[in-house]
Amino acid sequence: MYLRNKLLTVLKVKNVLLMIAGIFFLFFGAFNIIDLLIYYRNDIDTALHAKSMPGSIDAVLMAIVFLFVVLLSRKLIGDARFYSSYFEGSLYQHIRVKDLAAASGKPVFVVAIELFFFRFLYMKKYKFVTIEGKRLIELFSKKTLCECKNCGAPVDKSVYFAGTCNYCGSSDVFAKVLAGDRFYSISSEVNRGVNCPSFYEGKNLDVKRNLSVALAIVGLGVALLMAFIIGDSISNYNNKEYLREKLFDTSNHLFSYDAIRAELISLIIFGGILLIILLVLAARRFYKLYFINEAESCAKYFSTCKSPFIPAEELPSIKAAGHKKMRRVRGALKNAYLAHCTLEVHEEVMKVALAKKIVKDTCPSCASPINGAVDENYVCQVCGNKIMGVIEKK
Repeated sequence: MYLRNKLLTVLKVKNVLLMIAGIFFLFFGAFNIIDLLIYYRNDIDTALHAKSMPGSIDAVLMAIVFLFVVLLSRKLIGDARFYSSYFEGSLYQHIRVKDLAAASGKPVFVVAIELFFFRFLYMKKYKFVTIEGKRLIELFSKKTLCECKNCGAPVDKSVYFAGTCNYCGSSDVFAKVLAGDRFYSISSEVNRGVNCPSFYEGKNLDVKRNLSVALAIVGLGVALLMAFIIGDSISNYNNKEYLREKLFDTSNHLFSYDAIRAELISLIIFGGILLIILLVLAARRFYKLYFINEAESCAKYFSTCKSPFIPAEELPSIKAAGHKKMRRVRGALKNAYLAHCTLEVHEEVMKVALAKKIVKDTCPSCASPINGAVDENYVCQVCGNKIMGVIEKK
């Protein structure tokens, strides 16, 4: 509702294309520059004025710009999705920037700047307002009504977050939300996750773990091979016997020691650049395992909880290392290693909302689709129930 989904799809495709182009330009541009500088190490001026030098420099600069744009765009799109999820799950029309900052782990001014610019690119249907001297985010004409599913009594929003009806004591409460001309309901399916850690694990988490380990091992294996080739090339650089054998080899197209050494240098450069890339990728794979382990730990803990909202300080990693380790949980959420849970702030307390289910454009009474614009007086065309009507306790 708050995301420009079509535009985000286009931007994601753009990021993939720029990433491929950036890696290609960076690799071959950097390789050619280093190769020229080393080959003409005794005449740097010649290297700098080589015909391929300007093009190689331009390629490296373009690659840096492309990769920077991709990394920044991915980060901002992830932030936009986080804010949108927070907006949809909130029952209040106004949200404090500092609550978003606490949930996202970002400084308040960073969140404010992002949300200011996101209105023109990634997101929609919200604005900044000042109420009683406080800077707040106003959501799109949001109206809410909370009810108990057990007895049908209206309950206060804070009771919804506590999960207990004041009349019958039931924790099965849900909210009806009217945002502009769109209707959706929010309920909890926390019972589905009891004794079932897989419910809170991201899709194919085991596959992602095994894939990360496999890719890291393959990357390290190839990196080790590159290191061996580099070491062998360095050892042969001043090996007169090797140089002599290479010079008199009839299948060899090199006819001087300098040419043979230049070829060895090119091989060392090529292997060195590839070695660095492989080590970075392998390290990134191992870093992903850090968040996968956190996701599994949280999922096991969530499966023991029966309340739809739990304080973040009760998470195992937070208890062990304090709130500085919240980045573990945030990393697991941002990488989609955790599912059916979100970080939220309620009454100054950071909480994890479990199994929150949002159903859009569907009647909460008969589950029939809602067609056309709706308002607080909308009556379901199938069951005749007023979707935002308060049901009095009998």
